[in-house]
Amino acid sequence: MKTKVLLTTTALLSLALAGCTGADVSPNSPPAQDAVVAPPDNSTADTVGASAEEGLDVGNSRPVVSYDGLMVRRRVVIAVNSEMDADLAGLRAKLEAAAAPLGLALTDISPDVLEPAVLDEVMPELIVALPAAATLEEGRAVAGQAAGEDTVKLGAEGFHVLQTLVHDLCFTIPADDPAALAAAVETEGILSDALGSYGVTADHGKLSVNYTGPLLADNIVESVREGLARPAHTSASAVTVEPESTGGTGVDMETEPPWTAEAQRGAHTTAHG
Repeated sequence: MKTKVLLTTTALLSLALAGCTGADVSPNSPPAQDAVVAPPDNSTADTVGASAEEGLDVGNSRPVVSYDGLMVRRRVVIAVNSEMDADLAGLRAKLEAAAAPLGLALTDISPDVLEPAVLDEVMPELIVALPAAATLEEGRAVAGQAAGEDTVKLGAEGFHVLQTLVHDLCFTIPADDPAALAAAVETEGILSDALGSYGVTADHGKLSVNYTGPLLADNIVESVREGLARPAHTSASAVTVEPESTGGTGVDMETEPPWTAEAQRGAHTTAHG
């Protein structure tokens, strides 16, 4: 019998499991961004990242990641700047309505997928990921369609379209009783602390944990392996870590160019609602 469980924790920055296929992007191209903004007074919007931290690079803006290749993907996200009392559910519905004609399903994802300096500048209360194969152009089209008087009334201040790196992992461990192991993992709570939200599939003598979200440092990945192995009374080496999808293009973190404020500004454009 096949059992599926979705485990989540409530936190300031929440994660959501997203679909997993390869993005149609060169593996050596740096994360890019674009923006479509809709300021209520139609004034010129500030360029995101104009005061980004100097010296930000792979060493101090990203964790040490050796679980890469097809386990690291590029994803297009739309981050929404909003007022404190914005109707976030209404804004998300507007984005979904704009994405539907393009056949694009939107999934929630943690703001932590953004580079730290970008996150400091954008500070979104709402961020969604497009499907894995979606392009920046499609993201711009969705944001441009959503931006307007209606979303301003809902509290939107700007829609930022960015391309970022995410981890796309599948942890698998053999289990005589996968459902019981899933319950034990949930009770222990270590995976919730490490991953936030994740999907669990208990089926055919194994337990699989699927995760799509911010890049995880190697030590966090190892803690997840240990967290699965402990209630199974086995060693972390029994837990395999693989990409959830073997299609598409992954990212080699050793050759990934450093993030720079200049690249961010060069890719940034604005349009008014």
